[in-house]
Amino acid sequence: MKISITGVTGLVGSHLVKLLSSPNSDGSKNDIKALIREDSIVDHLKTYEDVDYVIGGLEDKESLQRLVEGSEILIHLAHFPGPAKTEDEYVTVNVNGSYDLLQAAKMAKVKQVIFMSACSVFGTIQPSVDTSKPLDESHPVQPSSLYGAIKSSIESFCFFYARNRAFDITILRPVTIYGVRPDLPKSEWFETVDFLSTNYNIDVKGSTKYVSIDAVCQAITKVLGNSEASGKIYHLIDDHIHNLDLGRMICEAVDSFGEVEGVMGEEGKPMSNQAALDLGVEFKGLDGVKEYVKRIHELQKTFGGERNVETW
Repeated sequence: MKISITGVTGLVGSHLVKLLSSPNSDGSKNDIKALIREDSIVDHLKTYEDVDYVIGGLEDKESLQRLVEGSEILIHLAHFPGPAKTEDEYVTVNVNGSYDLLQAAKMAKVKQVIFMSACSVFGTIQPSVDTSKPLDESHPVQPSSLYGAIKSSIESFCFFYARNRAFDITILRPVTIYGVRPDLPKSEWFETVDFLSTNYNIDVKGSTKYVSIDAVCQAITKVLGNSEASGKIYHLIDDHIHNLDLGRMICEAVDSFGEVEGVMGEEGKPMSNQAALDLGVEFKGLDGVKEYVKRIHELQKTFGGERNVETW
């Protein structure tokens, strides 16, 4: 398959390019193009010499056109985090840039667009949502954050193009994604693992809905070229955990003498991942978190907080 990817230097993109660069089950190889900024750190991607890197960004229309030219599938993972001088710039680059990308995909006759949205598109949750009726993909979207509003806007553009038969679209909405980042200290919960492994005490609060990077990448491969996923949205969530419980679990996993204190977070609204399960995505739940914590702990002991190709 001829695949174009934005956001290849981020957590999802870094793991996805590794996965898509491997031979397919029939022995064929994917033809991959990836958009990167001129100042992007790509040491961890040097292994994948067959990837065609396009220098540019969401604000550069010409680079977007080069990215999708000749491609069958576009995977849009990029989200411009800054440094943005104003909220207006933050919105302009992400929303207008994504619109320009989708327009370029239409002109290039791309067949499928996969957009990495987020469960942040939800702000107000209806009172009817409970354990017997968890929040699913049909729930109305009413963002309460700028990030959620931007993702919701791009979702709307995706559906606009799909309903005008420009291309098929599939939208993925993950919650907090955990996984080893090439820049190790930026990995989810790294600081907590680091503190507890050196026997410091920590104070935590709140709670987290989480999903593994493996499940997210698996979801992308499941919808890739899948006509049955056309026009659909998939929630990607393993489970929900109180950060106090997470800290205690980490403490046990790294055999720490440190103490975990704090207050329990909210229970959180139950969320359904049934559509993703039906797609064939595998969620490891707490077992996956425990495996990840042990992995981060081993990497922390071996490499400290340094960026290193071998850490992931």
